[in-house]
Amino acid sequence: MKVAWVVVLAAVAALFAAAPARAATPWESAERLNEALFSAQEDLIAGTPAGAARDVQRARAAYRGALRRGLRASAPEQDRALRRALASAERAARARDGRALAAARGSARAATLGGAYAVTLASAGRGDVEAARSWLLLRDFRTATRFTRPGADATAAVDRLARGKASPSAARLTITKDLLDGYQARLRELLKDVDTTGEKGFGTRTAETAAQAAGYWQILAPRYRQDRGDAAAGAATRDFADLQASAAQGDRRGIVVARAEIDTALDGFTAAPFTAAESARRAQQLLRFVALVPVEYGRGVKDGRVTLDFEIQEAVAFQTAGDAAFDDLRDQLAKRDPARTAALAVEIDELGGVVGEATQRKTGVASADTVEAQGAKIEKGLKAVMPAAWEKPTDDSDYDLIALTLDRMEAAVGAGQRQQAEQARLEAYAFFEFGPERRLKSIDPGLATDVEGLIWFGAKGHDGLAELISKGAPRRALRDTRLALDEELENARATLGDSASRTTVVTNAAIIVFREGLEAVLILAAITASFVGVRRRLRRPVLIGSILGLVASLFTWVLAQTLLESLSQYGEKLEAVVGLIAIGVLLLVTNWFFHRVYWSEWIGRFHRQRRKLMEKEQAGFWSAQAFGLIVLGLTSVYREGFETVLFLQSLELSAGATAVIEGAGLGLALTLGVAFLTFSLQRKLPYKKMLIVTGVLLGIVLVIMVGQTARTMQGTGWLPITPLDWEVPASLGLWLGVFPSVETLAAQVAAIVFVIGSYALATELKVRRPQRKAAQRRQPAEPQPSQPTPEQPREEVPAG
Repeated sequence: MKVAWVVVLAAVAALFAAAPARAATPWESAERLNEALFSAQEDLIAGTPAGAARDVQRARAAYRGALRRGLRASAPEQDRALRRALASAERAARARDGRALAAARGSARAATLGGAYAVTLASAGRGDVEAARSWLLLRDFRTATRFTRPGADATAAVDRLARGKASPSAARLTITKDLLDGYQARLRELLKDVDTTGEKGFGTRTAETAAQAAGYWQILAPRYRQDRGDAAAGAATRDFADLQASAAQGDRRGIVVARAEIDTALDGFTAAPFTAAESARRAQQLLRFVALVPVEYGRGVKDGRVTLDFEIQEAVAFQTAGDAAFDDLRDQLAKRDPARTAALAVEIDELGGVVGEATQRKTGVASADTVEAQGAKIEKGLKAVMPAAWEKPTDDSDYDLIALTLDRMEAAVGAGQRQQAEQARLEAYAFFEFGPERRLKSIDPGLATDVEGLIWFGAKGHDGLAELISKGAPRRALRDTRLALDEELENARATLGDSASRTTVVTNAAIIVFREGLEAVLILAAITASFVGVRRRLRRPVLIGSILGLVASLFTWVLAQTLLESLSQYGEKLEAVVGLIAIGVLLLVTNWFFHRVYWSEWIGRFHRQRRKLMEKEQAGFWSAQAFGLIVLGLTSVYREGFETVLFLQSLELSAGATAVIEGAGLGLALTLGVAFLTFSLQRKLPYKKMLIVTGVLLGIVLVIMVGQTARTMQGTGWLPITPLDWEVPASLGLWLGVFPSVETLAAQVAAIVFVIGSYALATELKVRRPQRKAAQRRQPAEPQPSQPTPEQPREEVPAG
């Protein structure tokens, strides 16, 4: 039996031994090679040169296979550079020269990545998707921060090539731009590392970094030669060789000289030039980052003392992101104004020093006003040197900032910093609201509502981010909502990226004007419904206010052509202020309606003297009534008109003015038609029923306006947010102002209490109390039939 088991086990072992091992992929071989050379460095530090030599041989073994086959076929120059680096590593290990071994490792790393770059381009150019995908895994990226993400355009290009959505030449071009952009960014970082490590006396690290930088230069050199010529490319290559040699020898002076020559050679050079759209997108990010540094710094510093470390870290992160964005655009800016660009570089570095100093000490730091003034100076200088097209906001830059800010939110939730997470959520919403939301509401209001719902209280079957953060939900609970939000934002990007047809633009503009106009008509109809007969004159101040509101809306439209951008920064705050004014006037008018119109004149009967007194009282009250009605008509129309102007201006950005004006005219005609029918119909309705109907409508309008204004105040940070775990359709918020938060619902309940309480109080004062007093006066006279009633004249009774 034992013999049988031995035979079986031997057969299984033989089977596995006969099975071919899976060949290592290029990126796996490269990682093994790099790891082996790193181990060799550790062995030299530990004093075991024999182990270092064995590790170098492991590196050579990793090179044989997929790496060697691919490089020899498509990148022979990089293959020779890699073999030279391995030979240098072997000599350094035998000589126990740690600095030379580090330099060899840096050169090997750069040669491997340069070879993978060449093989990837060759594979994509001939349509070999599998090879391109395999070799693309072996690449370097920009250093990712919370505000910059690694480039994924090359990966997306290979995917499009695989699906037949892109030609080999188009895919190759995209891959080239993405990889060259990444390697130039990394080259800048490596050169800065050479400066830093050299100043600190880290000779081994300096040698490795300089060698890797020289290898990265070989990736960029063909593009440089194409842009500057053979002579300039040759000179730059010699400068990098001098840098590598000086670093390997520990020659500090030679490093400084070579670095100065390299900076001069690279000045104005961009390996992967941005398109006009990409430049504008990056410029917008730069301006946003610079503007946010003082904001975050001001939140974390008070009276020269750091009060919130998290805010200082945010300021540093924004400054670092701004520095990287400026580096990307510096070459283009230098071509327009080299002197001012150089000055801006110094100012940005100084700003980084100021905010960085606040991370080192807690007291005696720069004031918030100082940082704000410095940021404003940089922003002004950037706008002065930038092309005008760069200053125009782009949706792409907004989507980037939204995504990056949501990343910050998730990180804060993971760290248990709920307040910082809520702040990041509000910032992401602000980027959406002041960016793509306006155009999106013009083209697809439903999609805009879904995005807003996911950021706030929920939509599409998911809890909202505001609700989840308020409940202290863990990071994994936010993940589903974040993924749904990313999908909706991508749909929004695609929607806004498509060119809308003229018919679509006209229809959307008409719907916007008609929808906003209906809200104004509803308010005005509720206000003027009871103004008939002697009260008909009260329609005049409402009409005057409405005309003023319409004129103001038209005036805003004209100003918006040039001033919309300056008004946009106050958009939601301005909407909240206008809403508060409208609510205040509406509350006063509602109370006045119940007390002065609905009951005083139509239910109670008063004797002549009281009527005279009341008429005098009303005469004194008339000016306040007129002013209130004028303001109410003005705010009712202008509030809707202001929103309409914003929406139409946003739609005009993507479709032009002609189509928008046609749609707006159609919507206005429909609105005026409905208004004519509404006000004409009022005169034919039973008046007492109209009192009830318009009173209810007025109350509904008040409740809706209160809910929407409270929600707007939450968006500006003027009201806190305490979400409720209720499933409320987004349409209720859009049309009825109902949102699942304690503050918005409490404000609406308070408005309802006011309306009902005002009605009850008016009924008590004007109906029930007079009835009770009249009943008390009649009660003693009931047993005497001969006693005349108040309505009958007293008859003289003869004596006797």
